[in-house]
Amino acid sequence: MARDLASDRYATTEVRNCGTTTDFVTVVRIGRASQPQTDATEVFVADGNHGTATEGEGGAVWINVIWSAPGKLSVAYASKARIFERKLSAKEASISYKASDPVSLPPVP
Repeated sequence: MARDLASDRYATTEVRNCGTTTDFVTVVRIGRASQPQTDATEVFVADGNHGTATEGEGGAVWINVIWSAPGKLSVAYASKARIFERKLSAKEASISYKASDPVSLPPVP
């Protein structure tokens, strides 16, 4: 979970298993601590594009979610992910996205 330090907003990620014939789906939601979790808004939904996207934990698509400034959420996700939903704002916050992949450090000799 990532918290917007300037408000009661938060962002969460979750992984859903969509069945035996489909990939896991990675979901990002934005909510407010003053509201029930069921009121959180789905802002990003993606899957691994049949195994071509970089995988994160638990079958999720690799993703990095941070509040880069008050009211501004930044989402970096695996460049080969298949995107189903990508909202630009929710809960009075703006959201930016970047297709990327995690940085790999070279092995230490």
